[in-house]
Amino acid sequence: MEAVSQLFANGSIFFAVLLIAAMAGLYSERAGVVNIAIDGMMIIGALVYALLGKVLSQYGNGMQIIALLIATICGGTFALLHGFASITLKAQQVISGTALNLLATGIGLFFVSIPSLAAGNMIQTGFSTIGVDSYQIINIFLIIAIVLAGFTFIFFRFTKTGLRYVGCGENPNAVDAAGINVIKTRYKAVIISGCLAGLAGAMFTHYVSGQFRGDVQGQGYIALAIMIFGQWRIQYITLGAVLFSFLIALAGTLWRFAGWNIADPSNQLLKILPFVFALITMVIFSKYSKVPKASGITFDKSLR
Repeated sequence: MEAVSQLFANGSIFFAVLLIAAMAGLYSERAGVVNIAIDGMMIIGALVYALLGKVLSQYGNGMQIIALLIATICGGTFALLHGFASITLKAQQVISGTALNLLATGIGLFFVSIPSLAAGNMIQTGFSTIGVDSYQIINIFLIIAIVLAGFTFIFFRFTKTGLRYVGCGENPNAVDAAGINVIKTRYKAVIISGCLAGLAGAMFTHYVSGQFRGDVQGQGYIALAIMIFGQWRIQYITLGAVLFSFLIALAGTLWRFAGWNIADPSNQLLKILPFVFALITMVIFSKYSKVPKASGITFDKSLR
């Protein structure tokens, strides 16, 4: 019973992380900007959250709400670099995203190597997950993720602003002809994407016992696979997040309760299964993907 409860507790946190991170990619790509820097933005969010946790946790566990908000803002601020490079400078969006991932990884590893901040190459947040039940299956992160998913569904389906985002990703020239500022809309989408990724990164630290070790274990790339699996539709993205989070949580639970030796190379295969599944998913579903037509294409008003 304890193993099952732990499986659902870990799965609920990871579901929230992957769903919010996948939504980060959704907002950006729906507006026409490819954002593979989700992993890097998650690292920045996790780093800021961990640093704030060292200071704020002594004032109570509820202070993690403030830390989450600041980590969210920092993720959005970091995303401005991607916006400036890919929208203003019209740089290749994949290259810009790759550069940000490398930059964020370097920043994260630098901070965990500072002896006064980190012990054993990790920063301990000091926060514990706020849960409704004793096993923390229903927790604050799960609630936030569900609320954001519901808002995202309404935003893209029923709001004028959401339809403008979709228009910028499908036919930016037509949107521009209608008097809508495509550049401004895309910047907003990238900032929202960064904010969501920063929030997901902060939440991720709770899955790894409140520790930040310089990265987020590549979960940003799994989030991209979930977005492709979900065909840029929030309802299918949610289903994908459920599937992937279950696989990852199952691996962690088996290690803990089945008495497996994590150092054993044969048992490491289970750890890479989610990434293998993500790769297979991207290969299969990319053939049938209905990618936003202008996704990855820089907008130049003079060429209209």
